[in-house]
Order: sequence, then C-alpha cells, then structure tokens
Amino acid sequence: MPVVEETKHLEVDAPLPPLKKGLLRLYSNRFCVFSQRTRLVLAAKSANYEIINIHLKKKPTWYASKNPNGTTPCLEKDEDIVWDSIITCEYGNDIFAENPLWPTDPLAKAKDRMLIDFFNSKIFPNFMKLTFYPVEGKEEFYQQEYEKNVGKLQENLVERGTTFFGGSQPGMVDYMMWPWFERWVLLDDTFPKDNFPTILTWRKNMIAAPAVKEAAIPDDIHLEYFKNFKQNIFQYDY
Repeated sequence: MPVVEETKHLEVDAPLPPLKKGLLRLYSNRFCVFSQRTRLVLAAKSANYEIINIHLKKKPTWYASKNPNGTTPCLEKDEDIVWDSIITCEYGNDIFAENPLWPTDPLAKAKDRMLIDFFNSKIFPNFMKLTFYPVEGKEEFYQQEYEKNVGKLQENLVERGTTFFGGSQPGMVDYMMWPWFERWVLLDDTFPKDNFPTILTWRKNMIAAPAVKEAAIPDDIHLEYFKNFKQNIFQYDY
C-alpha cells in the first residue's frame, strides 16, 4: 500500500513524530475535504507516503511550525514544506512522474482549471450551506443555487463526451471535485439526485476508481461524523 503509516488524530500535547528521510509526509485530517484532495492525487500517483493526522480543534503545539495557517493539508519531505490543497496537489503531480493528471494540451488544461475555479466558487460553497453550515431561512435559496450549478457541471461533462471530466480516466479536475460528491450521502431527501443522471453515472464510475477507493470514507462513517458535527462533537477517529 502506498500509505506506509497513518497516525490517529494528534492533539495539543502530542509529540512531533520524527521524519523519515526521503519519505513524503502528509499532515492531514480524515474528514477534511481539502486533505482528501491531496490523498486522492497521491493515490493516483501511486506515491509512497505517511499520514500524520491532525485534530483541527486541538492542534498539536508544534503544528504551527509546519503550517502557520494551521490548516490541512500540508506536505513535508526532508524538511521541505508546502501547504494548501491546490498547491499540494500540483506539487504531488509534479514530483511523481507516473500518471500525469493534467492534459498535455494547453487549452484542455486551461479549461480544466476554469472548471475547478467554477466548482470552487459556485458548487462547493453551496454544498456546505446545505450540510455543515446551514443558514436559517436561506435553505431554499442555497438548494436552488446548488442545483443550478450542478446542472451546469453536468452540461460540461455531456459536452466533453467522456466518462470522466479528465477523459477516459480521472484527472486532476475529477479529483479536485470528488470529496464533495463523495459526501452526497449527507444531502437530505429534498435534493433531487435523479435530475442529474450524468453526474450519478460519473459518481458511480469515480467510486470504482482505484485512487478513490484508497482515499474513501464509508458512507456510514460520513453520516456518523456529520451527526456528531451538528452537535459540536469533533470526533475524527472511528
């Protein structure tokens, strides 16, 4: 398995695990969608790495020396450090030659980047308003916005005419969006999933992808975490 070791979620007083020379380390949180992006990319690249999980509500005191923003993901190798989900994913794609995740055509790559930007600005924020961070009295507005923009995403995939947004295999664009679609299990029954048959088929194909399987969280664990989150219980180890 590419993940050679994974810790439980380390808290305030936990000591810093010693670095292993030459081995890539990912500072992560199992339920952080941004960390999952990086895990997906590293899995797709068949990278060998270790995971140091961070309790984001009780971060180890030493973590600020790794990432002053205090967020996950963060990558470290031989004391060289990069953070932020997009940056760590780009870095992972660049340092491991196997299975490049961007198209070689400059225009196709630009279109993938634009789609990721659209997703980041129009889709995932509305998903979060429907699930983790609802706004009382605005539920219908955010659901309409989410449905409208998922519809646009579906149109994009239909226009591409491919199994995945990245082509015949998942690419960077697929992995950057997947963590939120893995969490569709959190949407209530008012969300009309059947209105998006192309996205449902894409989702089914993504679930079968090896990198997605490696980085996946089972639906029942997502639901348990979500139930606890709504009660301000931040349980990360299941």
